[in-house]
Amino acid sequence: MCRPKSPLDSFPYERDPRSRALGAGVEDGNYIYVQDIDGTIYILPDESHMHPKVLGNASPAIYAGDLRVERRRIVDVTNLSGTFQFDDPHGLLSVATQLAVLGFIINEGAVRFFPMDGSPPCILR
Repeated sequence: MCRPKSPLDSFPYERDPRSRALGAGVEDGNYIYVQDIDGTIYILPDESHMHPKVLGNASPAIYAGDLRVERRRIVDVTNLSGTFQFDDPHGLLSVATQLAVLGFIINEGAVRFFPMDGSPPCILR
């Protein structure tokens, strides 16, 4: 598990009312996610500068990024978040494991890690 990290944008935004724990019944679509310090993955529809509003109040996270769901399958999950900028591939693999525990099938090649130094992404799983 990654060490908790506060958002780079420390403004105490209110939690977006659409923020919810990821689980059964999630609709197909593109989402941003933030994993709180208890390990729960919360999502919002993928829109600009929404990561600090997933948990709100400048709350720390143990991982964050974006993902795409299609028919209970994770077709893409990354560490892309300008707000948190997690740079630990093991943390992304931990998120993928949590997604599987929640009942999602992870497509081959769906777990893509983007290094913060701008080098090309690598497929972790």
